[in-house]
Amino acid sequence: MYSNYMFNNKNIKMETMKLRAAFAIWLLAVIATGCKQETLNKPTITNNNAPGVVANVQVQNLNGQATLTYTLPGDADLFYVKAVYETSPGKTREVIASRYTNNVTVDGFADTLAHVVKLYAVNSSEKVSAPVSVTVNPLTPPYILTFRSLKVTATFGGFNVAADNLTKDNLAIIPLVDTANNGQLVQSKGMDNIYSNSILIKAAVRGQPAIERKYAFFVRDRFLNTSDTLFLKLTPFYEEQFSKADWSPYVLPGDATNLYSYTDITKIWDGNFTGGWPNCLFTVESAGSPQMVTFDLGKQRVLSRFILNPFLEVGNVYYVRGNLRDFEIWGSNTPNINGNLDASWTKLVTCNVVKPSGLPSGQENTADFTYAQNGWGYDFPANSTSYRYIRIRSLRNWTGSYFMSISEFTLFGK
Repeated sequence: MYSNYMFNNKNIKMETMKLRAAFAIWLLAVIATGCKQETLNKPTITNNNAPGVVANVQVQNLNGQATLTYTLPGDADLFYVKAVYETSPGKTREVIASRYTNNVTVDGFADTLAHVVKLYAVNSSEKVSAPVSVTVNPLTPPYILTFRSLKVTATFGGFNVAADNLTKDNLAIIPLVDTANNGQLVQSKGMDNIYSNSILIKAAVRGQPAIERKYAFFVRDRFLNTSDTLFLKLTPFYEEQFSKADWSPYVLPGDATNLYSYTDITKIWDGNFTGGWPNCLFTVESAGSPQMVTFDLGKQRVLSRFILNPFLEVGNVYYVRGNLRDFEIWGSNTPNINGNLDASWTKLVTCNVVKPSGLPSGQENTADFTYAQNGWGYDFPANSTSYRYIRIRSLRNWTGSYFMSISEFTLFGK
């Protein structure tokens, strides 16, 4: 019995050693195969001869860039065409175009001077042709055009920035301020860069004290080219965020019907900015015409701006259902008790909410979510008229109808 056990144990050890040896051989084969795979995407034939050159180069000068159109060489193993040039003295840039196209755009130019661009054809063995030189004369770069149109004006709590960006380039407007009145310009807390590729750049910078200070502004593009600097002395208007303690409903005939008694207008000043159901104003979905809600500020106020926080719908989306898309804000001190939107009311502002991404309904990206979560902000026209009663009028929601949902409404002014 004992000898049989010893015999069997020896057999088991021998089989185990055989399995280990077989596994080692298999592993080496896999490693060797894996190493060979590194060469699969390399050309099977090495061509040490340089390809032919591009020909018939045509230049189209554009703002800050130029498009070069050419005839490709006839090499069967042509891989790509590259353009090498200086965007400004000492600053070299290289752009590559596939062999499947006959043009390349050279961009990033900081000026309108003549620039020499060298075009190279490159084959699949990375052999480079002789260069073909061509001169481009780019038109005025977008960041310079935008700087020329830059306008900054003082407003409540800060300043408004506006500029044209006709080429829809990716630009940044950099604001600076001399906080210590010692000639040193810095970006103070909350004074963020303004990024945009819109045809019309409009933004407001808040959180500035109501004192005269020296400000500076310049424009930068994605190639880190920077414009001249606009220096201004600005005195922002005094602004405060209104307390909501004195606000109360002021329901008039014709005002919207709440979906439930607990989704009434008081929810828009309960301090729950990002709340879901039922921490919101929510009106009946069957509304067949523009809907209104009215409330009392408790006393007359000069209005500078507001922030409207939309309702967070199921699925963590904002640009859906009853959240406002097109709406108006009205003001009054002696509203007609019959509820008519007549001469006793003044339309203060018409607002249109635009999704930053432009994605279809139901699709939202991070920029959309952040914009809505922070609240949709709008300025009132600058004037000294004060109002006590406020009306929000829904013209269209994200379903194309009129019912409304709002999580919070915040007013600023003095």
